[in-house]
Amino acid sequence: MTWIKKKLYIATIPISLALSIVSVVSVRANSPTGFVSTQKAKTWKISQAFKTQNRGTPSRTAGGATRGGCAEKERRLVSLMPKEKLGLTFNERPTFFWKVAKSDVQTAEFILLDDNDDLVYKTNFTLPKQQGIFAFTLPSEAPALKLGKQYHWYLSVDCGSEESFDTITVEGWVERTKPNLAVRIKLNKLAPQYRSKIYAEAGIWHEAIANVAQQRCSSRYYSKAMVNWNQLLTSVGLSEVVSEPLNNICKKELF
Repeated sequence: MTWIKKKLYIATIPISLALSIVSVVSVRANSPTGFVSTQKAKTWKISQAFKTQNRGTPSRTAGGATRGGCAEKERRLVSLMPKEKLGLTFNERPTFFWKVAKSDVQTAEFILLDDNDDLVYKTNFTLPKQQGIFAFTLPSEAPALKLGKQYHWYLSVDCGSEESFDTITVEGWVERTKPNLAVRIKLNKLAPQYRSKIYAEAGIWHEAIANVAQQRCSSRYYSKAMVNWNQLLTSVGLSEVVSEPLNNICKKELF
């Protein structure tokens, strides 16, 4: 933050008053709350592409997959992930995002495996009835993600009729990491709803998208949130889903 320095002509000001001015300026310059109040409108705007961290390639290539008779319906289910299909998180139980087409199918299956392909967590949950973007957060009964470990997840939904067993499956990877000191300082200076820029710069995908999605739920900052949403998704090749509505997201706290 740039402060404008003014010359203080002590000779024309009583010494006690001059010291008071210096004291006030010093406190203002070093106050984290002062930074938040004057910079809030600027710092929460992403205004740049998401920066993917180089974490190496997962042991198996992650991406979209189909089986049964679902090939022609591949875009019915889209994972909101960076192109590498590896998302970083600071959370023990992060939130995942997908876009799903309108369907009569009501449930999806989520599976989480560790780096040895051992089952960590498995569940079924209800899908929204309408087309759009929905979120799923690992619940409290799911094991907490361990630091530095890569986990392989799968989401499968039925893309046929209730009588058929055709499914479409998307997959990806998630890794929990620890914020460094510089990132922790930046995050502590801002309220949660203004941290999207920090997460995007640090390459922390799950918190970045959850933060901006939650911003969209606020009518007060909706136009700015949509700019952030567009910027974040477009930077990772997901421009096709920018205009999709949010389904179950605004009903819960994501960060």
